[in-house]
Amino acid sequence: MMRILGTVIVCVLLGACATGRSYEGPKRSADEVARISGDFRVTAGAPVTVILLKVDEYEVGIGESAVDVLPGRHRLLVECRVAESKSSARFTIEEEFGEGERYRLVAETAPGLRTCSAVQLEAL
Repeated sequence: MMRILGTVIVCVLLGACATGRSYEGPKRSADEVARISGDFRVTAGAPVTVILLKVDEYEVGIGESAVDVLPGRHRLLVECRVAESKSSARFTIEEEFGEGERYRLVAETAPGLRTCSAVQLEAL
């Protein structure tokens, strides 16, 4: 029983590291796309998580924490969750993305770390 449980946990964790593609066609090189990363949907007690839900019309899968996009303007739907207060808020971000660029979604919290006040893109 423990062996099966361990296998399931490993599969979930490995799947949570996947990167989706918001474009159709063959996979492109890292120099041709921009990558937008959020947090894993399943967290181990993280106080604040920012989850990428949608890029344009592409719905981010439960096992994906990042999405590759073609260069250009894109609309992101993100959810920010604060564990202590069990609050969540959704934000829309419209931004121009360039080839080979990498971004991370970062939460801004209100005083007292009770709610998310905004989500920003941080270039890596």
